[in-house]
This record gives sequence, structure tokens and C-alpha cells, in this order.
Amino acid sequence: MLTRLDITKDIYLRWRTSRLGKPAGLIGTVCILGTDQAGDWYFQLRYLNSPPGTRTRASSQWSLNLHENDLEHFDRIDTWDQVQKLLRESGPPRKPRTEEMKIPACFRGKGHPNQLRLFEDF
Repeated sequence: MLTRLDITKDIYLRWRTSRLGKPAGLIGTVCILGTDQAGDWYFQLRYLNSPPGTRTRASSQWSLNLHENDLEHFDRIDTWDQVQKLLRESGPPRKPRTEEMKIPACFRGKGHPNQLRLFEDF
């Protein structure tokens, strides 16, 4: 298991389990280490293979502040070659299918007969 002393800037970590809305197998590099105002140690990851179309709300390529108790959910990846191999094995990022995409409510249903429609009915 990883400890706080194992974590340094620019090492690669991979999620072992799905947690905090992130899928298992997600790879990131440690970009920020620090302590918060309460004095608790934390680190942040910059994700390398975040899958598109899985977000339920706006999100960034950065993780939330992760703490020492979160380390049990990570595996360390030692070399860039191993990272590239894992990224190739996971395949290209999945694109959302059109039938999965929702149409905004303002574009659905019947409008007023004199209203200009921007999109065809589906």
C-alpha cells in the first residue's frame, strides 16, 4: 500500500477502484502536493485518460484534493512506458452515442405555430 512518503510530484498513479465519480483504471500524474488551512496533507492528480461523455456536470482534468486515506485506492506506475502500455490497452476514449445524448427541453415538443424552429422534430 502506498504511503504519504511514496508520493512525490510527477509520479503516475492509477485508480484501483471506482470512487468519487471516477472509473477504475483512470491514470493521473501527481501535480500538486501541499497542506490545506487545517494542516492536512493533500495531493492533486492531473488525469491522462479521462473518458469523455461520462460527466454528469462540469468537470476539469484535475482531481479534487485527495488525502492520505485515499492512497489505498491507488496503484503506483513506475515508468512512462508502463503508462503508455496501459493507455493503449484501455483503447481510444469512448465517444458518446447520439441516442445517449439528451435533447434540451426547449427543443422538444410542439412549439407555437408562428414560432421559428431552429431544429427539426426528432
